[in-house]
Amino acid sequence: MAQDILAKGIPIGSVLLLVLYALPSFLTLSTPFATLNAALMTYGRFASDNEVLAMRSAGLRHFMVFRPILMVGILIALLSFGINDFLLPAGTKAFQRLWLELSLTNPGLELDAYSIRTFNQSTLVSGAIDEEGIHPMLIIEQDNNGNRNSIISRLAAPMKGRTAGQSPGFRMHDVFSLIPDSRNPEEWAWATADSMNYRPFTSSSSTVLDHQTGPAEMRTKKVWEAIKEMNSQHNQVILDRESSIEEKRLEMSLLYADLASAKGIEGSDIELRLKSSAKEIENLESIPRLDYSLQSWKIEFYQKFAIPFACIPFVVLAFPLGVSAKRSGRAVGFFIGLLLTSVYWSTLVLGRSLGFSTGVSPFLLMIVPELLLLGVGIFLFTRRSHI
Repeated sequence: MAQDILAKGIPIGSVLLLVLYALPSFLTLSTPFATLNAALMTYGRFASDNEVLAMRSAGLRHFMVFRPILMVGILIALLSFGINDFLLPAGTKAFQRLWLELSLTNPGLELDAYSIRTFNQSTLVSGAIDEEGIHPMLIIEQDNNGNRNSIISRLAAPMKGRTAGQSPGFRMHDVFSLIPDSRNPEEWAWATADSMNYRPFTSSSSTVLDHQTGPAEMRTKKVWEAIKEMNSQHNQVILDRESSIEEKRLEMSLLYADLASAKGIEGSDIELRLKSSAKEIENLESIPRLDYSLQSWKIEFYQKFAIPFACIPFVVLAFPLGVSAKRSGRAVGFFIGLLLTSVYWSTLVLGRSLGFSTGVSPFLLMIVPELLLLGVGIFLFTRRSHI
């Protein structure tokens, strides 16, 4: 990514900031697997150099040999969770803001020649792009009254500098603006200008960035609060639907009673109303009870705990596997680590897929891979302790 950005003329300082802001997301995913490989390679080397045998000969039990790496694993899990919960949301917000600023001051970064791009509530249609700017540029935006404002300029030059309290934007030349009245489509307002400054977003854009950020980049507390609100709304929707179904069934019961005493044209009308009510009940019952949006938020919430705390079952499993290596301990540990990482990540991805498409509990989907690794690790550790 950094190489592609540098190739487009972005200052190296800004590129380094982007890498720094993106670092928490890489650390969150890589820390558990790095811990596993480090533990495997360490104990594999101990075993190949007979260090474990020497410690056992000195009277140390297996748990005493294992305890330091267990404590380190717990500490790393807590640090990884802290990075995921504190640094990741802050880094994501800073990354988005800096990327947006760079995109506006360096059009070639995000805007391609003769393309369409959306920033906030503005749609930018670009023409040719060179060192001067964009020739021409069409901007379509919506104001607070719901009017669609179209602005076209011969040249839109990026404003490189920033003044206090102002965001980057474009210096537009030979401007023509056209604004239809949303309340009266037959009325239009137009204006021209030799030049104007245009800023797609303002200092309040932080709220926009927060709104665009998904649950994976939010604080755990905020995700849980959003889940509770979504769950309350979903339950209300379910109750309203059940109430509507009961009302329709009661209506059909009354219609059946009327049909029993009706004759001729009146009876035909009741039959039509019965069919209509039955169809409405069928449509209401066909609406899925599972809220897939709520399900995805729950999966992201529990994954915030699952991935960082995978360090603990990994180190439990690493000890018996690592000390079993006799020769080439580091190499064996490395390849075993790759295998276990692949198995764990595949299980996690499978669980996410099932969670997005079924009603299986997100908590179980995220914790089952951890419990499987922990169970296998405890079994192998117990068996190794009796050797």
